[in-house]
Amino acid sequence: MSEHAVAVVDTNVLLNLATPVVDGRPKAPSGGDPLKTLLTGYDVHVPASVLGEVTHATGDDDLLAAAADLILQAAHHITTHDVDNRADEPIDYGLDQGEAEGVWLANELEAELFITDEFNTTNYLFINLALDDRNTLFTTPHMLCILATHKILPIEYVDAVLSYYVETKGWDTQYVAPLNADAVCGSYR
Repeated sequence: MSEHAVAVVDTNVLLNLATPVVDGRPKAPSGGDPLKTLLTGYDVHVPASVLGEVTHATGDDDLLAAAADLILQAAHHITTHDVDNRADEPIDYGLDQGEAEGVWLANELEAELFITDEFNTTNYLFINLALDDRNTLFTTPHMLCILATHKILPIEYVDAVLSYYVETKGWDTQYVAPLNADAVCGSYR
């Protein structure tokens, strides 16, 4: 049994954390590896559908496929659960399979964290309502902030990677920009 906090993670979180690591373009931030940091700092669990979604993203010659390949190379750091038909009631809020099964798994494991990138959508509200402990809900930007405030990732790197996500992933500036300030990240200490 791991002494690390249990984190259940959605597909997009893994892909988003891997993307800056495999992006060789000059605009990609350097100085940290958020995927490796998550996988070695937490006891990461996913439903099998999440790794299925990651596998589905491989095979092309693009950034998403490179990120998916990196995740699969590190899959030995991820505990995978077959949760098909195990939930008492399906979570039918318009969530995709990985998200719905992830919420169920987080509840089943009584995970300390459920990490998703469904912020700024109604799905964030639905996920929050479906979690037994609403204090377990985190987003990738919040996790990066936590890693910076605990000096696991440099704050400068976290600022750069959050800006990178706004520029390359189209993340909402109004959501991400306040997290770029050390004062906001400091509230997670």
